[in-house]
Amino acid sequence: MLGVPLPSQSFSDARYAALANKAAHGQWAASEVQAWAGKPQPAWWLPRKFHAAVVSQFYHGEMATIRMCRKLMDTVTDPAARRCVALQMADEERHAEVYRDYLREIGPLQPIEPILKAAYETALSWGDGGDGDGGAMMAAFSIILEAEALYALNYLGRWLRCPRFLRINARVSQDEARHLAFGRIYLKQNFEGLERHKRMEMYRRLKGLWRDTSSGLMKGFRIPNFLLRRRCRSWVETGWRDHQKALIAIGLISMDEARRLDGVAS
Repeated sequence: MLGVPLPSQSFSDARYAALANKAAHGQWAASEVQAWAGKPQPAWWLPRKFHAAVVSQFYHGEMATIRMCRKLMDTVTDPAARRCVALQMADEERHAEVYRDYLREIGPLQPIEPILKAAYETALSWGDGGDGDGGAMMAAFSIILEAEALYALNYLGRWLRCPRFLRINARVSQDEARHLAFGRIYLKQNFEGLERHKRMEMYRRLKGLWRDTSSGLMKGFRIPNFLLRRRCRSWVETGWRDHQKALIAIGLISMDEARRLDGVAS
């Protein structure tokens, strides 16, 4: 068992309080979207069903992250950290509502991509059990899945060229950047003193999750434009390096350890 339980002891960190206060002051209502000018305007060259399918994946991602937050609320004991998680859950619920409203006008809501569903379920399963691997679950979402969602929002927003989506994207991206900051602070504290073999095994798991998800999406998700396909292939080839840097920064693994592992195992 990898067993990186989220902490049983209480600790105080001013950074949590600062993030929570920022989140509380940055709350916005999903109903505000109704006042934003214009209806959805999908790009003329992009099939409407594909547009809906892309936005649907963001919706499903928000729903999966809500489930992760509920699991964290069962284990996080520090009051300031719990407040961050509770506010993140409120953010994710609002994001899901905004995407659902957007899809009512361009939809319908499309099913979750099977490879994404498998990734979410795998990551969520790491948080099950009394001494379950909550650290790995949080790292999977904070370092890989949510980071990729934020990248996709910014990248696809330029291609979808829908003013309303860009406005939604700006609000959602602000919230997601704050979630990533909380996750990295929290994980760095929880990985301190973790036994080496547990760190190595968690790194292998996270890399396997990235490899299976990114390669599976390229094989199974139909991308209609050659330039998009070429850009996505580059993302599969280079994306892990960004996640590796983040895992090094939070103390899961050192650069030398990562190089040795990546040179021996995939």
